[in-house]
Amino acid sequence: MRLRVHVATRAREIPWDNVIAPGRGIVYAALQRQAPQLGAVIHAQGWGPHKMAPFGHSAPEFPKPHRARGTYVSGGTGILEFGSPLPELIDALERDLQMIPIMDWGGVALNVEKVTRITPPAFASGRTRLRTINPITVKAEAARTPTGELIRGGWLLPGEPGFDVALTHSLRRRCETFGHDGAQLQGITWIGPKRSFSVVGHGSDSPTTIKRGKKTGAPIEVDVSGTPAALQALWSAGIGGATSAGFGWLIA
Repeated sequence: MRLRVHVATRAREIPWDNVIAPGRGIVYAALQRQAPQLGAVIHAQGWGPHKMAPFGHSAPEFPKPHRARGTYVSGGTGILEFGSPLPELIDALERDLQMIPIMDWGGVALNVEKVTRITPPAFASGRTRLRTINPITVKAEAARTPTGELIRGGWLLPGEPGFDVALTHSLRRRCETFGHDGAQLQGITWIGPKRSFSVVGHGSDSPTTIKRGKKTGAPIEVDVSGTPAALQALWSAGIGGATSAGFGWLIA
């Protein structure tokens, strides 16, 4: 399930450091107000067997303004999307958004005009093509040396060696997080240009330590197969790593 938030603003641009970074905080603030127990669990330990953040979001999009090189142009009416396969999370976020006339998106005032629910496609065939509108990155699986020393996996960009294997593992884990059999990557059909965005997320040393930094990825298009429920879960929350930071959001 997704929430499509129809917004309007007089701001002519959104600073690049705040294009996607505010989304995570908006979700957690809504949960704190509307479903504090759920928010505390997700914030402290993640969700499901792999302890993932069970939501994703887009960046605000404004179709009317002309693009300008080096500027994320805003102005007029636009849309912003949040999504999760967890009904209780969507319910809490919807209640909160309907009570907030103005959303603070990193210092840019977005007037909330309407909030609508978008149901996922049926995916009856068990196969689909997904394209991300935001960059995607995935983390390689951890490995051990012959002596047993743990080697943590690094972040991989689309097209780099091992990315398809890492994405396959990521898709499986995300589906398992929401109680479904894993989806299978059938192929990567397109890779877009690399982009870096400022993100907000947990530090590696503690689930309660919040860090801000740059993360690099690239949009992709992939063919994926799986049960309809698994594909709906991916459509609802995004794919890859750092979805709660705005990465891996899928075109509806």
